[in-house]
Amino acid sequence: MPRTISLADATAKAGTIQYSSWEALSHPTGHVEFLPVIVAQGRTDGPCLCLTAGIHGDEHTGSAVLYKLISQELVDILTGTVVAIPALSPAGLRTMRREPYHVRVDPNRLWPDGKPEKEPNPDEEPPSSLEVAYARLFDEITAIADYLIDFHNAWTGSISFAFRDRLLYRADENPEQARAEAEDLAAKQDKMLRAYGHTIVNELPAEKYIDKKLHRSVSGAAMLVGKIPSFTAELGTGHMPDPAIMMAAMAGTRNVMRWAGMLDGPMEPIEGIKQINPDYAVRHCDTPRVGEACVVLHMVEAGDMVRAGDPVAEVRDVWGRPSGDGLLRSEYDGFVLGRSHGIYFYPGQEVLTMAIPDDAPLAAPYPEEYFKDES
Repeated sequence: MPRTISLADATAKAGTIQYSSWEALSHPTGHVEFLPVIVAQGRTDGPCLCLTAGIHGDEHTGSAVLYKLISQELVDILTGTVVAIPALSPAGLRTMRREPYHVRVDPNRLWPDGKPEKEPNPDEEPPSSLEVAYARLFDEITAIADYLIDFHNAWTGSISFAFRDRLLYRADENPEQARAEAEDLAAKQDKMLRAYGHTIVNELPAEKYIDKKLHRSVSGAAMLVGKIPSFTAELGTGHMPDPAIMMAAMAGTRNVMRWAGMLDGPMEPIEGIKQINPDYAVRHCDTPRVGEACVVLHMVEAGDMVRAGDPVAEVRDVWGRPSGDGLLRSEYDGFVLGRSHGIYFYPGQEVLTMAIPDDAPLAAPYPEEYFKDES
C-alpha cells in the first residue's frame, strides 16, 4: 500500500491524480495567491519525485512539460508518487516577467539558505511575503520528496541542458563527516543527472555560487538544506516551448523515474535535441565579451564546439565596417550553450554563454564567514 503523501488539500490516493491549491500569500486587494498542486500516485509504494516549474514568469516550457507528462497513463504504470507544482510564481507567469510584480527580486533566490533565523531588526527590511511563503513550502516539500527536478528555460535558441549544483558543507562541524555526506549526495545527483540524459553543466565554483545566491534557488536549497538529490533542467527557449525539447524533457524525466525505481522497462532514448558529452567536466561562463560598443554578427550556434582562439563573431561598427581585425575570438575550449540576443552591444557585454572546462570540486566547504552572525 503506498504511503500517505499530502500537499495543500491534495492527499495521494493510489491509482489516481489529485488536484489542489496551496495558499501562498494574500494581496492587499483581497485575493489570495495560490500555487496549483498535482499529486499523482501509483498503486504500489515507492519514492516521491517532486517536479516544479514556472518560478520565472517568462519561462513556460517547464509548466507545459508537467501538464503533458502527468497523465492517467503514467499513473497506471507508476510506482510511488509524483508531486508537481507547475506555477511557482503565478504573478510572474501572468505578466510574462522573470520577477513577480509584487516582489522586485528574482524569486529563484528566495529559498532557505540554511542559516539560523535572525532576530527582527527594525533597520532592516523583513523577508517578503513570497520569501515567507517559499520557506513554508520548502518545509512541506522536504518532508515528502526523495528527489526533485526544477524546470526552467535558458535563452532563445539555447540547447537543452541540466545544471549541476555545487555541494557545500560545513567545515567547522565534523568536517570529514560533512564532506563525506556531501560527496555521497553529489554521487546520487550525478546518477540522477545521467539518467536524465541531457547535456550536464556545472554551476559556478563555490565562492561565486554563493555570491550569485544560487544556493537559494529551488534546486540549490533542496540539495544544500534539504539534502534531496536535485537538479535544474534548462529547456531552451521560453515563451514558445520547443516541441522537440519538451519530448526530450519528458523522456528524461521518465528515465529519472526508472533510475529511482518508479517505472519499469529500459531507458528511453533522448532524441531530437543536441547532446554534448565532452570528456571533461564543464561549467557555464558568460564569454567572450566585447571590448567596445559595436555590432556583433554571430558565427557560431548553440551546441557548437569551439577551441580557444577560434572566431565566434564578426565585430563591426554601426556602418558595417570591421572593428579592429573584425573578429571576436573564444578565450576557452568548450561549447556554446546559447547566444546573447540582438546584434548591438555595449562594452563589456557577453556575446555567448559557453560551457568551459571545470576543475573546481563539486563538494566544497562553505565560505569561512558564511554561518557567522551577520548582525
